[in-house]
Amino acid sequence: MRLSNKRSIAGFCCCVLLHLSTGHAGELEKKLSPFIGRWTGTSAAFGGFEGTTENGQLNWEVSFRWLPGKKAVQQSWEIQYAETKKNFSSGTEILHENPVSGALSVTGFGMDGDVAWSNQGIASTKPRGYEVELTEQTENGTQSKYTVSRVKRSKDVFVLTIPERSIDGKDYESIPAIELTRTPYISATHRKLTERFFATVLDDPEELKKILHEEFQFTYMSTLPDTLIPYGKPYGTEEFIEKWLPHVGKLLPEGIELKTTQTIASSSGAVVIQEGKAKGRFGKYNNRYAWVFNFKEGKILTVEEYNSDSLVGDALYGMELIIPPIAFE
Repeated sequence: MRLSNKRSIAGFCCCVLLHLSTGHAGELEKKLSPFIGRWTGTSAAFGGFEGTTENGQLNWEVSFRWLPGKKAVQQSWEIQYAETKKNFSSGTEILHENPVSGALSVTGFGMDGDVAWSNQGIASTKPRGYEVELTEQTENGTQSKYTVSRVKRSKDVFVLTIPERSIDGKDYESIPAIELTRTPYISATHRKLTERFFATVLDDPEELKKILHEEFQFTYMSTLPDTLIPYGKPYGTEEFIEKWLPHVGKLLPEGIELKTTQTIASSSGAVVIQEGKAKGRFGKYNNRYAWVFNFKEGKILTVEEYNSDSLVGDALYGMELIIPPIAFE
């Protein structure tokens, strides 16, 4: 961000730093662990920094993760204007023990508005939190000094304040407290939705409906002909529950055991890999599955099921797989 007519940055969401002795890795882990994870919140936009405006609301997202060895923490943040989605502040900092001084130091870079900056600092502990003093320089040489305080209010809430800030030697007003709440990563939420899907899909349709989006569609990705109901077409919620699931029960009257071997979840979707064990009407039915999930508004939007449809045809329908002779020239 720029202040007045100069580009002055205040990478204000930064700084979880502790003053610790070198080698106290266990103490470092103890002090920083309460902040590991994803935190979100809102606040009124505040002026004073060029490139920002005090009109409107801000959406905050801050995350902390350990780097290998748990001797350093990476903090990243994105703060956007709620209405326009434009950048208010974004960046990354690495928090690490200084091997010479023993202090926990920070090195960071990012963008406030459309201005690049880099910073460095050192911190001291406070009751239930931390305070850090930072020095910062923008891409055009403007220098800033400011203090950031982070204090835990409860296990899942911390408050961030900027009690002091000075730009090129001029003091400015403090920034009021901003409350941030621990929020599960979207990928973790999606993983849990897949688990709930398999926990309810065959036994509890009413609970299943609670996690399905109103536009939900299920598709078994197969083109097998002459099946009990059509394959390779999407089924909405009611058809899925009233037609598809009963048809599965007819094909597998003794049920099926599904074992999840891997789940790959992201902010947009998830893939679940499973191994099945069952007895089909025409023989052993031990298929392997890949389920592709897409989500919308915190619910399951689509599910696509992939497996060996030749095994389905053989073990469940008694179809004979005919392989035509292949001529090689």
